[in-house]
Amino acid sequence: MKKIYSTLLIMSCAISTAQAEVSAERGKQLFKPCAFCHGNNAEKSALNQSRPLKDLAANEIINALKARKDGQVVGAGNAAKSRLSDEDMQSIAKFIETLK
Repeated sequence: MKKIYSTLLIMSCAISTAQAEVSAERGKQLFKPCAFCHGNNAEKSALNQSRPLKDLAANEIINALKARKDGQVVGAGNAAKSRLSDEDMQSIAKFIETLK
């Protein structure tokens, strides 16, 4: 269990908090640490607790990220999500849309 939390902590440090243009390419870069649990193509149920992200609409992805960032939903990836800007969330959703 400690190994999982250590990995998540390291991954969360890799996420940039800089404001940037919303783009699928930026979303692809931001999604790399997420792929550990969600799969490279957003096809996995993270820790068997979520629907595969590729099955969600962009607004559902953004709302889920915001809920975790705000602490409304508690989970293993919350530390990483807490560093995401609104533009980051939109970019991630835009990237996941390209995987469908």
